[in-house]
Amino acid sequence: MILSIRAFFLSRALREKLLMVAFVVIGAVWWLSAFSTRTGKLWREQRSTTTRLAEQAQWIKNKTSIEQTAAKTAGRLDPAKTLNGNQLVTTVAQLANEAGLKQTSTNGNAATTTSGQFALHSVEYTIRNVEWDPLGKFYEALLQRSPYIAVERFVLNSAANNPAQLTLVFKVVSVEIVP
Repeated sequence: MILSIRAFFLSRALREKLLMVAFVVIGAVWWLSAFSTRTGKLWREQRSTTTRLAEQAQWIKNKTSIEQTAAKTAGRLDPAKTLNGNQLVTTVAQLANEAGLKQTSTNGNAATTTSGQFALHSVEYTIRNVEWDPLGKFYEALLQRSPYIAVERFVLNSAANNPAQLTLVFKVVSVEIVP
């Protein structure tokens, strides 16, 4: 078979030989490029998987200390003061109303993440056209509810035409002890 391919190749004109060699070289370069792309992807996935497995092994190794710390933390929390998602929404709305904040809106219901004996509820709020003093009172009221209510994200902007008018976008979270 190799002899017949060689005879076929040698019987061609020089320009046909050059064209066939060019096609073979282009095919080889194309194949090597695809091969190197696949090899690079495999290498990155292997490193990523190895890193994730090492991290998971670390979590498993520290399982007892994590569970002890969670139990100790849960022991310090008063289950009567922990808030579910609905209580978080109404409590923050009540604190905003008491501080004199009228243009308060939320993005909807509280998002809940459950992990073991805890449930973490989070809600995002927007307060528009407010001055600094009522905002400070509201923030102080939130701080007094710590560690049962915490501010996770806090973005404060002023209006371009009136720097005294502020817009606050924030995300509050609450922890609930799941029975």
